[in-house]
Amino acid sequence: MSTILVRARIEETRASRVNQILDSIGLTPGDAVKMLYAQIEAIRGIPFAVQQSGYAYAASEYGATREEVDALAVRMEKNYRREKKAGTIRLVRSIADLRE
Repeated sequence: MSTILVRARIEETRASRVNQILDSIGLTPGDAVKMLYAQIEAIRGIPFAVQQSGYAYAASEYGATREEVDALAVRMEKNYRREKKAGTIRLVRSIADLRE
């Protein structure tokens, strides 16, 4: 089977972090790209959700207006500050943090 070279520009810090993850599971960046291409071919599409962000997503998914999204953001920030002050929010960086 003949092959081609596929190239992409990736932010250096992201590439470094991802390469560490891939190495930890025994894969190379090339392996990951081959797996991605195989999945795209198999399902005839991107194998993960590709979503709009911000206002466009809220409008298309929920019919929310920009004003409604802004009002929700204000409410969420207010609740977050209240919970943080009460000490009921903690940072979770890994599964180990959930076991504490």
